[in-house]
Amino acid sequence: MVLPGKGYRFHATGLTHDERGYPDMNVKTQDLLVRRLVDKIRLNADKIILVDERWMEDAKVVVISYGITSRVAVHAVELAREKGIQVGSLRLISLWPFPEKRISQLAGKVKSFLVPEINYGQICLEVERCAGGKCATISLPHMGGDVHTPEDILAKIMEAVK
Repeated sequence: MVLPGKGYRFHATGLTHDERGYPDMNVKTQDLLVRRLVDKIRLNADKIILVDERWMEDAKVVVISYGITSRVAVHAVELAREKGIQVGSLRLISLWPFPEKRISQLAGKVKSFLVPEINYGQICLEVERCAGGKCATISLPHMGGDVHTPEDILAKIMEAVK
């Protein structure tokens, strides 16, 4: 494939396009193109999904985090492990496609998931859906301005193991 600006003209846009590459916003084209793109991602989800797992071998509670919250969450997990608490960390590097299979597998093995996030719990709802009632899912929302403290997350971990 040629590098952009080297030999060919092309039109880059967020519009859907027909098989020739021209913008086409009719219902049929929209349906075909969007389904093809979504299927392409779903069928390759196992190759696309990126997570970082730590301390999962004996975890009773798993802290699921992403973005800037992950740095604080991993530190809180380290503090909990120093206290002898069996807690693991699952850091979501990619959010879509969502790691449904892995969360479902873990749900059958752990007591609960704890999801700290800087919003009102949108990812927590996805975790809860994937857990399918096999374990508790605990939300720890934090409205913007700054991040959670490790102590906030640690306190919630302590509650989750009781």
